[in-house]
Amino acid sequence: MATTPWFRLPREVQRREQDRTLREWVRREVTPFSRFWRDRIAGIDVTDVESLARVPVATEADLAGAGGPGNPALLLSPTEDQFKANAPRGELFAAARQAGGRGTTGRREAIWHRYKAVHVHEAGVDRLLAIAYTRADLDLLHLAGARFAEVVGWGAEDALLNLVPSGPSVRHWALYHAALASRMTALHPRGAGQAVMGAAQRGLAMLPASIVALPTDEAESTLDGLLAKGTVARNLRQLLVVGSPPDAATRVRLATLGEKLAGRPVTVQAAWAPEASRVLYGEQPPAANDPPEATYGLLTYPDLEVLSVRDPATGATVVDGGPGELVITSSGWRGTALVRYATGSWVAGLEEEQNHPVSGATVPRLAPSAVDGAWQPAVVVDGRTRRPDLRNVTRIIEPAMARVGGRDWSLRVADGRLRLALDAPAGAVLDDRDLARRVGEACGLVPDVVRDPAAAAERPRLGRAG
Repeated sequence: MATTPWFRLPREVQRREQDRTLREWVRREVTPFSRFWRDRIAGIDVTDVESLARVPVATEADLAGAGGPGNPALLLSPTEDQFKANAPRGELFAAARQAGGRGTTGRREAIWHRYKAVHVHEAGVDRLLAIAYTRADLDLLHLAGARFAEVVGWGAEDALLNLVPSGPSVRHWALYHAALASRMTALHPRGAGQAVMGAAQRGLAMLPASIVALPTDEAESTLDGLLAKGTVARNLRQLLVVGSPPDAATRVRLATLGEKLAGRPVTVQAAWAPEASRVLYGEQPPAANDPPEATYGLLTYPDLEVLSVRDPATGATVVDGGPGELVITSSGWRGTALVRYATGSWVAGLEEEQNHPVSGATVPRLAPSAVDGAWQPAVVVDGRTRRPDLRNVTRIIEPAMARVGGRDWSLRVADGRLRLALDAPAGAVLDDRDLARRVGEACGLVPDVVRDPAAAAERPRLGRAG
């Protein structure tokens, strides 16, 4: 008997499951097993997604080094008494059977089997977060891989050439598990730090790939290079670009290059997630008559993560699918707990009401545009790369400009330096040095201040957001 695909379940079913998973996770594991999160959530009864919004967001700076290297304070790590007091009855019985009457050692081993971290990947703009997985989390990672494969249209008859470099990244591991879960043939030939062209040539010589996965920023140059060398990939049907989704013009160019490589039409689909996520969001195949630039957004997993979008300047949740910063809560996972983590990634919006126009998918969809580290641009100071966090500067600059009738401003990296451009009326009394000092206290790096109306009017206003 046919069953409804997970991504087309009724929204009320999804919301009930999301609320239940979140409520049980916070009540039974997060607050009892982590003092760090217990202190942050103190006084807030998280019973559903709406109540979760009252928890203050946490940035990478808030979490990095929590408890020491590897952020151990973020781990859900219960004592025996905590486990006994909070675990569901079924799990208590299962742990008792596993302990097998071996006393304290057996009971501790049974708890470790459920909560000990066995896999870790790096995350965050500055790579300062260690996202740990338990055995149960790896099962969820595999489940998410199976779902991702279903979303992007992979099957057992496909062959994947994964050119995303191996390493401690959710993007690599999500593809690895998606390939395993779909029972396809897969080759992951690119090691960390290796050039993409060598891996691409070796891979296509070994495997008649129907799918090639490439980092977004390397996709076009790699296809150009393969064509210049006379490479042919007759089985190719899909290019999966992994990272910030490409714009419409880039999608068209990639589709054209893919068609030249394969000798037939090739779809271009994107996959993206902030590195602190546990799952990879993917685009479903476009309709047969869609133009090559067509996309309808990235499908998400409401029972595995709670997503929202906030305005980083005000902290308010953005409504009606507007753009802003993606905030994630990794609901139901047992290793590293993330509750209302402000990713630093700009997204064009989150669609929660309208069905996918092609597949009818009902799960929330991220608009097909995202920028990693949008408010934390890289600046080289004294030979060392620094990432000032620009999310807190609006509350300083806006009042200062309003007092003098300023027309516009922008803060971005220019020529390797952080520059604050102002458009203030002639004769306006504005202490540039004091403003730069206060901005530096808020973001971690003092900017150069220039009076430049053209630069002040440039968008995006902060870093690469938008």
